[in-house]
Amino acid sequence: MARIFLYIVAGLVVAAVVAITLLAAFKDELSYWAMTPGEPFVAMTPPAEPNYADPASWAALPTRRDAADQVPKTPEAADRQATAQVDVFFIAPTTYYNRTGWNAPIDDEDARGRLDGFVLKYQASAFNGSAKVYAPLYRQATLGAFFPKNRADGDKALDLAYQDVRRAFRHYMENDNKGRPFILAAHSQGSRHLSYLLRDEVDGTPLVARMVAAYAVGFALPTDLFSRVYKDIKPCTTPAQTGCLASWNSFAVQDADPTGLFDNVGFRYDGVYEANRGKTLLCVNPLRWDTSEQTAPAALNLGALPTTDEPLGTPDPRITGAYCKDGVLYASPPDGKGYSGLVLPGGNYHIYDYNLFYMNIRRNVAQRVEAFLAGPKPATGPPAAP
Repeated sequence: MARIFLYIVAGLVVAAVVAITLLAAFKDELSYWAMTPGEPFVAMTPPAEPNYADPASWAALPTRRDAADQVPKTPEAADRQATAQVDVFFIAPTTYYNRTGWNAPIDDEDARGRLDGFVLKYQASAFNGSAKVYAPLYRQATLGAFFPKNRADGDKALDLAYQDVRRAFRHYMENDNKGRPFILAAHSQGSRHLSYLLRDEVDGTPLVARMVAAYAVGFALPTDLFSRVYKDIKPCTTPAQTGCLASWNSFAVQDADPTGLFDNVGFRYDGVYEANRGKTLLCVNPLRWDTSEQTAPAALNLGALPTTDEPLGTPDPRITGAYCKDGVLYASPPDGKGYSGLVLPGGNYHIYDYNLFYMNIRRNVAQRVEAFLAGPKPATGPPAAP
């Protein structure tokens, strides 16, 4: 069991190093070769398209047992999906880094093992105390898609992945949501897709009135999205605010190098890509739930979860404090085992974006759901036509 867990974690480390930190990887031609498919995107046949009417095309569903059902060992935590009045549509991060294709088959065993053994366990499960968890499998872009050298092919792979996510969301809305309030949540590549899903399916449509909040964690989102792209959605600036977007990228206080968030990540505005260089990034402090640069002391940390090969254990409170600075979340060194082995180059706590603040996320989801349900009831109905 321990060997399997270490294998899963090793894969996530490789994924995060390439997809997020990137700075060191770009200088290493061997890493570039190892992660880049051998043929252009147009020369490779994509994997079969998922059928979202088939439960096998979903990593997590509230109607069956799966890894997103785990709960930490603390009296306040429970899996309440059976009675939840809200849903969460969770978009997983990259767990596929094979160079045999630009996009992952949804039945790839390695990618699925990392998804179940880490992502659903430590990330999607944070929502099961307040929401029914829906997490689609999708033909995620392989890690080589994130190299700037591969932007032309990488963008095609990412677009194919995003179209799967978009179809999954529409299927969920048309068949499963039934007019209920919903949360959007994601990490890393998933958060990239979430940012476009907000633009294309939620903002400016009747659905925005039913969105409790969005958590786009671990992907650098520029604040000009709120003036140039989103009409209705605003940054989360208070713990109980609804209809808002929260995002953060975690780095160590000392020796941090977040350059890659600005140089190697960006957004397409009306089809034209712009890197984040020179822009301000959205940073919502998950210990304060605002965008200020005021330090949140470790005393505000309700509990973190270390990476282990066991089921979720007892959360570690007061593990780290954090503050936002220039759009980056800086965390003090975690005081405990299970939090240092996966720190990435440049002091990047990417893998721990959820783990370090797990109980705060869980509590905040409950706060926003309570506030939403106490407010005016939105109109219901299917998603707007494209």
